[in-house]
Amino acid sequence: MMQKTVETVGSQGADTMFADLLEKRRVSSDVMWMFRSLHPVFPHKLPSALRYSREQTIKAILDSPRIVLLIQALASDRKVPVSVVKNEAREMLEEMAGAPQLSAIRCLGILVTKGLKRILKSVRVNQTFLLDLKEKMRNDSVQYVYVPTHRSYLDFILWSYVLFSNDMAIPNIASGMDFYRMQVVGELLRKTGAFYMRRSFATDQLYKEVFKAYISSIVIHSERAIEFFIEGTRSRSQKSLAPKYGLLGMILDALWKAEVPDIKFVPVSITYDRPLEELLFAYELLGVPKPPESTTGLFKSLSVLQEPCAYGNAYINVAPPISARQFLDVDSLRKSALSPYSKPSTEVVTGLAYSIIDSQKLHTPLSPFNLIALLFNERVHSHPRKPYILETLLADYRWLKDIFTHAIKALVHPGGNKPGSDVNDDDVKIEVLDSLFTHRELLKFDSCGELMLMERHRESQACDPRKVKGHVLTEKTMRLAVPAINMATYVNPSMAFLAKPALVAVSIVKFGTSKESSFARYTILRELLCTEFALVSEKPIAMAEWKEGLSFLIAEDCVRLENNSLVTGNNNKLFSLLRNLLLPFLAASYVTCTVLHQWNDEIGEAKECYILKNTQKQTELLLFEGQGIFRFPYSLSLDLYTSTLVSLVSMGIIKSSGRPPHTAYSPDKIRISALISELDNLKLLSPPGSYLDIRMLPAARASSVPQSKL
Repeated sequence: MMQKTVETVGSQGADTMFADLLEKRRVSSDVMWMFRSLHPVFPHKLPSALRYSREQTIKAILDSPRIVLLIQALASDRKVPVSVVKNEAREMLEEMAGAPQLSAIRCLGILVTKGLKRILKSVRVNQTFLLDLKEKMRNDSVQYVYVPTHRSYLDFILWSYVLFSNDMAIPNIASGMDFYRMQVVGELLRKTGAFYMRRSFATDQLYKEVFKAYISSIVIHSERAIEFFIEGTRSRSQKSLAPKYGLLGMILDALWKAEVPDIKFVPVSITYDRPLEELLFAYELLGVPKPPESTTGLFKSLSVLQEPCAYGNAYINVAPPISARQFLDVDSLRKSALSPYSKPSTEVVTGLAYSIIDSQKLHTPLSPFNLIALLFNERVHSHPRKPYILETLLADYRWLKDIFTHAIKALVHPGGNKPGSDVNDDDVKIEVLDSLFTHRELLKFDSCGELMLMERHRESQACDPRKVKGHVLTEKTMRLAVPAINMATYVNPSMAFLAKPALVAVSIVKFGTSKESSFARYTILRELLCTEFALVSEKPIAMAEWKEGLSFLIAEDCVRLENNSLVTGNNNKLFSLLRNLLLPFLAASYVTCTVLHQWNDEIGEAKECYILKNTQKQTELLLFEGQGIFRFPYSLSLDLYTSTLVSLVSMGIIKSSGRPPHTAYSPDKIRISALISELDNLKLLSPPGSYLDIRMLPAARASSVPQSKL
């Protein structure tokens, strides 16, 4: 697989690069600003003859030779007139095609501006990178594709708002049919740039070909960029998901056929102090289905406007564009010229997809609470009966922030300080207390000054057991799991930087082991978790990451290399933090493998839906038995079992058939037994504490100590 390098950005100068887009909006008229004179930059330079309107796009697709032949063939097979099938194709195009109107964008923009000012303190954007991108677009004649991370429903609204604020054209935005079905809202979104795609259409040949033709048309004939989420869905866990390839391959088809000179993909990383759906995500991970998107639900969600700036800051970092053409070698281009029906190889599409994901990770801005959650999580596992007080929390926060900003070169709370100012102890204190105030429903100091996890589950939030995706968990489990998983979703963004060194740390089960045996264990664990952390499953890349991760651990004095053996260093604090980060993921993988190994014909066919229920049920039992690595509430997350199944299929340990959620699996009992034996070694890594050992604070007993001021 071709894996191209991506540019990195360090923390130096971060405060001068990031600017708050809402600052000026709070002191001037929203209406005047939205209706200002605009001269937006359109990224795809086209002569007027090649720019297609919506109507021209639909007509061109229906008249294209490939679609005409398909319509005739389907009409013949069904024994119906050609006009019937052609009308079906036209209806599909009317359903999917966007119809952007500047007037609609302006009117909706007024409401969006007022809403953002109400719920957020700031929208911090890397203006330096964005303006550089805008300048490149003035001179390029290639098509651009925006690829934001997907952490919230707010993502596409925020990114469109950023573009409009900088006089850049709103793109063609790939949207799901859930939004299309919302009364009024669906058509309004269409007028602001959305085009619609069905979630699954592999078995509908007509829809598949019509949709491919539509994508090809907007790549070639639209002066607007395209925007889509390469992860395919929101990341409820708030970390990078493995990429989906379908829409990416369709976009590349125009380049493959030399109908555009190049396509440049722009990764965009979006982080929130507090996502709008934070508590909803915790329930979804436990199997409680999300409420369906509807206009009524949209109006109910307006309750988020009740408390001013309740969701803190949003951070948006724009990465350098990635040229798709660099992934096409001479042999690939020769194949495309020889066959009009050829398409980009799996290697090309996968290589580009992971380059985009890697760039998103490297440019992920972290909020202060991401670090606080990391520290609290580690405290629970290392010192469960010694809660943080403000002084110890501040000391550890400075220590961890220094590692992220200097050793890892990550962006933490970018734009949080005045340009050119030094960060002092008072700044750090305000940073921490402001962040805790935003998250006071999850983490708060009690009347004794100890930092406590808040109970968040309410019995009224439970749903009909028949609709639960996994096992129906007890109320006792839910009271523990909901806040613990809520906390984990704030830990997970840091996995963009810590997953690889954490994998190296976990592979050193005991000190004194040889470098070779540790690397052998690392390759197994990495392959098992590659779907979970969106890692490329290739040995050369794994070797490079191993060396990089080990070098980091040695540089931070977590381990030392003596006579080819890995021995303990002095920085056990960081080493413990890294190890404990991965144990919930490995515990979930262990239980999944055990359930598959014990599956027999008497239980029935090993379908995915049944495996998820049985694995979650077994995990719940182990959670309260006090057994080492199984005492992690986050291991109850259904997403962990799903990603384990995907990785096991990739490893060839199980075989799959059918489509989710009715996919059936057939395990290789010998190989899965060997993997379980390898995972048994990890029981030596059991931390002294867990979330079962801490006291949680009911909301009614929360202290009223102010946390946002000195």
